[in-house]
Amino acid sequence: MTAKVVYQPCSEPVARKNLQSTILNPIFLDDIEAFLDPDLAAALRSQNPSGKLHIWGLSPSFTEKAWLAMEPNDVVIFNCKGVVTVASRFTHRTHNRQLALQLWGLKDSAKGTTWEHVYFVSDVRHVSIPYPDVLRCTEKKPVMSFYRFGANDSTEILGRYEELLFDVVGVPVSLEKARTEINLQMETDGAGFRATRNEHHFIVRHLFKGLPVGKCCICLNEYPRNMLVAAHIKKRAACDKKEKLDIENIAAPMCRMGCDPLFEFGYISVRDGVVVKHPSIEASDAILQYIDSVSGNAVPSWNTKTRRYFDWHRNTHGFEPVKTTDLLES
Repeated sequence: MTAKVVYQPCSEPVARKNLQSTILNPIFLDDIEAFLDPDLAAALRSQNPSGKLHIWGLSPSFTEKAWLAMEPNDVVIFNCKGVVTVASRFTHRTHNRQLALQLWGLKDSAKGTTWEHVYFVSDVRHVSIPYPDVLRCTEKKPVMSFYRFGANDSTEILGRYEELLFDVVGVPVSLEKARTEINLQMETDGAGFRATRNEHHFIVRHLFKGLPVGKCCICLNEYPRNMLVAAHIKKRAACDKKEKLDIENIAAPMCRMGCDPLFEFGYISVRDGVVVKHPSIEASDAILQYIDSVSGNAVPSWNTKTRRYFDWHRNTHGFEPVKTTDLLES
C-alpha cells in the first residue's frame, strides 16, 4: 500500500516554537513515559532504542478525521510560511491531554484547549520545497489546514519529490517483479516520468534496503540515508532499455558530501575496482584535496556486472583519451 502524504501547517509563531521544541529537537521517552499507556510506551521504546521521540499535537477540531486516518509510514510534511521545511514518517497516535499540557501547555487559556490529539513521527529530515509546487502535483487543492492527501495525489507528490521518500519496504518485491512492472510502464508510457520514478524507487530499495544509514562506495564513509544518493554509474539518458532494467547493477551509493558530484562531473571514476582521478581536468585546491583523499580506495560496488558501466563512465569523461599517434595510424 502506498504511503499517503499528510500536510501539517506550521506557520504561526506558536507552531514554529513547537516545531523547534518537539520535532527538530527530540523528547526523551524517560521524561514522558509516566503520561503514556504502557503498551504505547513499550512500542515506542522498541521502535526508538535511543529513547528519543519526535512529537506533534493537534487541538480538537475538524482535523480529527484526518488524524484518525493516518497510517504507519505516512509522510508528514511541515509547511512553514509557504515552504515545506521538514519531512517525517508517522508512527503512532494517542489522545492525551496531560501529555500535551506537559509538552506545550495551553493553546487558549480562556477556553482551556491544548493540542491533545498527539502523534509521533520518526526519520525527521530537513527539506526545502515550495508548497505551491507540491499543490501543482495534486488534483484536489486542500485548504490550509491539517490534511491527508488521497492515494493518487500522494503518489504524484512522492514521485515528484524523491527527498520525501522513506526507504520503508512493506511487502517485499522481487527484482523480477519490479522489472516486469517497470517494463510494462515503459511500453505504455514510453520513457516517461512515471516509469522513471518507479524504476528509481526500486533501485533505491535494492541499494539501501530501508536502513537508516549506508556507506558511500567512493569515500567508504558511513552516512545517514538522506546524505546518500543512488547514483547512476552510466547516465540513465544513455542507457538502453535492458540497462535501465538492470536494477541491481546500474547504480551505486554515493554521498552528497562530495563523491556524487565529483563522479557525475567526471573529476573521479573507477578503474579495475579502484577510485582514480581524471588525468587532466582542472580543479581548485579544495577539490583536488578531496580527490586525493578518495583516490586509490577499493570500490565495493565494482564487480564483473558493474564493470562495463564504470568503463562507460571513464570513456565518456575522457579518462583514457586516444593518443595522437593512434589517430594518425587510423
